[in-house]
Amino acid sequence: MTAPTRPPRASQPYPVADHPEAEIGGWIPVFVAALVGAVVIAIAGVIAGLVVVNIRENAVDDSPARTPSASAPLAQTSAPAAPVRAVDPPAQQLDQVDLQRGVQLVLIDSYGVDDVRDVRCPAGQTVIVGATFDCLVKVGSTQKSVAVTITDSDGTYEVGRPH
Repeated sequence: MTAPTRPPRASQPYPVADHPEAEIGGWIPVFVAALVGAVVIAIAGVIAGLVVVNIRENAVDDSPARTPSASAPLAQTSAPAAPVRAVDPPAQQLDQVDLQRGVQLVLIDSYGVDDVRDVRCPAGQTVIVGATFDCLVKVGSTQKSVAVTITDSDGTYEVGRPH
């Protein structure tokens, strides 16, 4: 260790450099910078919100407006107009792969049947509420039959116990 170049003072035992910027106010510049940053972020958020609202309003306004001359006259016929369908929609069919997978899951999850494999359901089952058909399943080494009943027009079905 080397000897100090000056004798230590009791108030400052080690040499400390003078800081002229310490007289500015300490934390005040930090608070001012934080406040300015918060105001800038708030203004940017308001501008972004206005842009999004403007885009949405323009998207809605792009649809053509109906003029009174283009609309059909009202109350010229005495009978109400019935909806007309040009073509009947094709009959909805159950997807065979999804049906077979669904039957297997119901047997395992709802009925607790183990070792369900080789589920075979007939292809092209039309969605008709109340319609029933059979699927063949292999439980272990035994071939069994499962009744499937369509319960609504969306294609929801009910799976019976294997027999």
